[in-house]
Amino acid sequence: MSLFNQLPMQWEFIISKLKSSVTVVDATSPDLPLMYVNEHFTWLTGYTFEESIGRNCRFLQGTDTDPETVLYIREALSKQQSIKVEVLNYTKSGQKFWNELNIDPIFNESGECLYFVGIQYDISERKYAEQQLKTAATSAEKTSRGQLEFIGKLNHELRTPLNGIMGMIELAGMGDMNEEQKEYLELARQSGEALLNIVNNSLDIAKLGRGKMGIEHIEFQPLKLIQQIMKTYEPAAMNKQIRILCHADLNVPDVLWGDPLRLRQVLDNLLSNAIKFTERGEVQLQVDVTEHSHDQTMLTFSVRDTGIGIPSDQIGQLFEAFTQSDISHARRFGGSGLGLTICKELLGLMNGSITVESVEGRGTEFRVTIPFLSGQSILNTG
Repeated sequence: MSLFNQLPMQWEFIISKLKSSVTVVDATSPDLPLMYVNEHFTWLTGYTFEESIGRNCRFLQGTDTDPETVLYIREALSKQQSIKVEVLNYTKSGQKFWNELNIDPIFNESGECLYFVGIQYDISERKYAEQQLKTAATSAEKTSRGQLEFIGKLNHELRTPLNGIMGMIELAGMGDMNEEQKEYLELARQSGEALLNIVNNSLDIAKLGRGKMGIEHIEFQPLKLIQQIMKTYEPAAMNKQIRILCHADLNVPDVLWGDPLRLRQVLDNLLSNAIKFTERGEVQLQVDVTEHSHDQTMLTFSVRDTGIGIPSDQIGQLFEAFTQSDISHARRFGGSGLGLTICKELLGLMNGSITVESVEGRGTEFRVTIPFLSGQSILNTG
């Protein structure tokens, strides 16, 4: 008997009419066959209910489906773990489409996994828009600042309605909702934040390309800034069940002069990436005084992780716009590939530098070195 034959009729009707694809897989069978697909699945893929039931979902895969992503999905299913991943699939007619795939195992009271329930969102338009944005930005960088001006204006126009959407999501979250509504609203919030991050990064790239990114020299407390940054990332690390640590040289001055906003932007990017690409172990930020004089203090910030690492032949591409070390990582973890480019450009404006060392499968270390002025040197030049 179908799982959904055991549910009240109104629930089967609701699930069948959802505007997202819903599938149910028999976890007790070695081949993991489909037991149920809703109407949106048949509309999206072109396969009828009868053509789908009893088959493994691999029939949706094709030539350009990333093998590493497929392996990642299989490993999660074998471990009976929840998973969220982006995968390229094919319709019955051979047309490609991108899926954001969310799979959860369903256990009985004895702890036996009976089903895998999948919810798929068609994100083909978003992927196309991202590719168009990448193409436009790359073309602008190679041609003229006039095109960078256009990208800057375009992203300003995008950011205004996006901020409005994010605000409405926050307001909606203040009302009374059931768990299902909360889950949908959280998915909307995450998608909005991801898109807003791409827009903000594109704006920074446009400013840097036009020479309109300024650097300040103001008084700030480096240790206090580091403490604030680490607190920001503690929830993300806790959510992934990895450790996040910070060690600071006792000789770091209480006060320095520089640009704390741009420093934070650089460290935010490095820590965010470290947590994103680390599945187990830890992320550590180390702050050291590497040079110190009456006028200047040189600080080195080392961000180490125990994540997936970077292939040695791809390290040289890291700081190129819209580049990630492996396209399969971009599919699995997301991201525009702009962050490290912005970091390198900002560090150049601050007379700083960035280096990276990595061992694939064992972890990565980024080392950022920046000179800061002392308060005394500012007084002498003022």
